[in-house]
Parts: sequence; structure tokens; C-alpha cells
Amino acid sequence: MSTIKMSWLVAKRELVDQMRDWRILVPMIILTLFFPYLMNVTAKGATVYLNQYGANMMANRILPFLILVVGYFPVTVSLVVALEAFVGEKERGTIEPLLTSPLADEHLYLGKLFAGTIVPLTVSYIGISIYMAGLSWQGIAWPEWRFILQTLALTAVQTLLMVSAAIVISTQSTTVRAANLLASFIVIPVALLIQGESAMMFWGTNDILWLAVFGVAVMSALIIRLGIVHFKRENLLGREIDMLSWGWFWQIFRQTYSSSSQPAPLWHYLLALLRKNPDRPGLFSALTQQLKALGKWYKQDVFLTLRRMAPAFLITFIIGVAAALASYYYINTNMQGMVPSEQSINEILQSANDFLVKDNTTNISSGLLFWHNLRAELVILLLGIFSFGVLSLLAFIGNFALIGGVLGLLPAVGLSPLLVFVSGILPHGILELPSIILLSASTLHLGLRMVTPDGDRSIGETMIITMAQVVQVLVAICIPLLIAAALIEANITPRILMAVIGHSLVIHP
Repeated sequence: MSTIKMSWLVAKRELVDQMRDWRILVPMIILTLFFPYLMNVTAKGATVYLNQYGANMMANRILPFLILVVGYFPVTVSLVVALEAFVGEKERGTIEPLLTSPLADEHLYLGKLFAGTIVPLTVSYIGISIYMAGLSWQGIAWPEWRFILQTLALTAVQTLLMVSAAIVISTQSTTVRAANLLASFIVIPVALLIQGESAMMFWGTNDILWLAVFGVAVMSALIIRLGIVHFKRENLLGREIDMLSWGWFWQIFRQTYSSSSQPAPLWHYLLALLRKNPDRPGLFSALTQQLKALGKWYKQDVFLTLRRMAPAFLITFIIGVAAALASYYYINTNMQGMVPSEQSINEILQSANDFLVKDNTTNISSGLLFWHNLRAELVILLLGIFSFGVLSLLAFIGNFALIGGVLGLLPAVGLSPLLVFVSGILPHGILELPSIILLSASTLHLGLRMVTPDGDRSIGETMIITMAQVVQVLVAICIPLLIAAALIEANITPRILMAVIGHSLVIHP
């Protein structure tokens, strides 16, 4: 309670400054009044147009999407206030009294966060209220209350996400111009997120949007934690200019990636042999040195990194198994009341037979399988970098849920899930599944490290060190496992699967 009270003192000061600045108030008032009117005109036109073609359901699904739009645009303008929360005061020369106050760093940060969130969220909800009133005035029925509550929740968590990210940018920037330029890394991802949410609305999968609410709320909490952990008031006055040093970046990355000195690459020795350089040892000796250095790298760096990631690995493994089991039992339970026709069963068995006997021996190569799996892991890695591991964990859950769902469908066509798992997934999965678990765990570890206090290291330095550890795991373990798994999946797994369940793929007359 004391923390909230002290933070509110800073927030109240900030709110007073905002409410007496006409350059902030005028754009917010205009957007609050204009966008609801524009969306009401859009809703009326879309409803009339779609109803002409009997698409009443699609017209009803547009209305919640327009609520998101009405709530989004005022926030993007109000985001300027959050972006200059710290760096703006530094440029205006008004931050010294605030920094010399007896308030803790946590109070300063949370106060700015409260003030930056209250105004845009209030403006968004006022705009949404005007939009809903306009629907009633035009005689357009409101969406169901659960959809309205869902869009209000999405607006709230997305506003908190944008503002919390803007506050972090403000603490790490040296000029308002730099902070405003970095705002695109907030506005564009959230705009893409809204596009994904709108696709779910149009497809009628609104219930899944509660997962989006949960995911965005978790990301917002992690960003707030990130800002509090790395906020130090003395850094605001200590930095005068931002400089990008690729040498510094590479030095930290290389030291983390490999703490031991590496011998010269093999091609150096080959070149020395061609030039008949007597100072270079022979190729066999060079290869021996490389293998020793590789073993030393695994022992001193890779295994140490894996030990640090052990908690994240255990969490990821438990989540993956739980997702596969939940998906299996959900699909299996819902399929019990559905008995496929004999023709459908024959078509499924014929497709499986063709895949195992023909397609898998002609079209699918180990290289294609390796590239497919590597691409999936790189997508998981990129999602994890931009979401503190939240989106990568969701993609990981989706992969394991897909495995469980497919196995849950097999009893309906007369196949044993256990036999298919042991003969069709386990031969290559014993290598492939640990690879995806390790990479997902490393991205989760990345997010946890970013929001954990780490001495005097900055956000950038912590990010570089953790990224080097993730690349270690990818290069040293994940890629070799994927190569071996692809060779087994392309050449061995189909034969094992055909030998075990081939008799079950006989087409019934």
C-alpha cells in the first residue's frame, strides 16, 4: 500500500502537467470524437452492404472489431506522453528535482506508468462509449455482452502493453527524437496483433481471444518487471548520447559464446599446406586440435549454459507433456460420439497408405524435413525474442497439442495411438522433440533473464549475453539433433511404421 501511495504522488504530478498542456488535450479530444463517428459510419455501411447478400453473421462480427479500432487509435496518440515520461523531462531540465526526491526508483517508475496508462485508457473507453451510443442511435443492435467485455479487456491489456513498452523506451533513450522513432516497434506489432485478433473474430473463434488477453497481460507484466529491474535514476543523467558499437557487441557475444580460445580454422591449415608453410602442423594434427577445442567448448560453455537453463527446461517439458495429454483426451472424448462412415475410414487409410508407401519414398527427403523443422524452431526463436518467451511458449504448446490431437483421432479409424506413437513418432521424435523443447526452454530462459536483476548489466548487455547462450544451444545441440532426426524420419521411421501397422491400413471392401 505504501508503494502505491508513493507512486500515486508522482502520477498525480504527471497528470496535472498533462491536463494543462493543450498540445496533448486537443489531439486526444479530436480523436475521441472523430473516430467513433467514423466507425459508426463504417458500421452502418458495412451492415447494410453485407445484409444485402444475407451475410448477417459477418456483419455482426465486424462490430466488435470496430470497438478495437476505436480504442486503439487514441492510444497511439497518447503514447507520446509515455514516450517522453523520463527523457522528455530530462530535455526540459525538470527531472533533477524528481530524481533528488526521497522517492525510490520503484516509486518513480510506477508513478510514470500509472499516469501514462490512465489517460489513454480513459480516452479509449470514452471513445468506445460514444461509438456504442452511436450504434444505438442508428438502430444497430449491439454485439453480445461477452464480445463487448472481451474487446474492453483486449483494449485494456493492449494499452498497458503499449504504455509499459513506451516507458521502458523512455528510460533507455537519450533524446525525445530517438524515443519517438523507436515507437514504431510498439505501434506496428500491436497493429499486427489486432489484425490477428480481427481474423479470429471474423472466423467466429472469439473464445480463443481470451488466450490473447491472457498472453498480452503476461507480456505487459514482464515488460513492467523489465523496466523496474533495469531502471536506475543515475543512468538518466549519466548518458548523454547513444552510440552503436559493433565491436563491443561482438566482443560480449563472442566471449559468452566461447570463453576458451579457439585454434585457427581448418581452412587456414589447408591454405598453409598448399603454400608449403613449414610453420603450420599437418592436416591430421589440425583436425585433432579442432576436435579437442570442440570438446572443451562443450564442456566449459555449452554444458554450463544447459545447467543454467535447467529450470526453464523442466517447466517447458512439463507444459509440453500437459498440452499433448490435454489435447489427446479432449479430441478422444469428443470423437467418441462421432462414428465415421466406412467410406471415410477407407479414404483415411488409403491416404496413409499412399503416404507411407509412395510419397515418403519419392517426395520427402531428409534435407526437406531438416529445413522444415529448423524453420519452425527459428520462428519459435524470433517469437520468443520479441515477447520474452511468451509467444514461443504458445507456439511450442501448439506443436505438442497437435501431436496429442492427431493421436486422439486414431482410435476413430481403428488404429492404436500407442503403436503409432512408438513406431511413427518415437524413432525420430526421441531426437527431434528434445531439440524443440531445448530451444523453447532457451527462449523462456531469455525472457526470465531479461526480467531478473543482473548486477550492473544494462538491458542491452543482458540481451546480448542471453542471445549468445541461445545460439550456443541452437548450434551445439538443436541443429545436430534435427539433422539426425531428419535422416531417421526420412529413411527409417516409415519402414518401422509400415512394419508395425501396415496390416491395419488394408482397405475394407
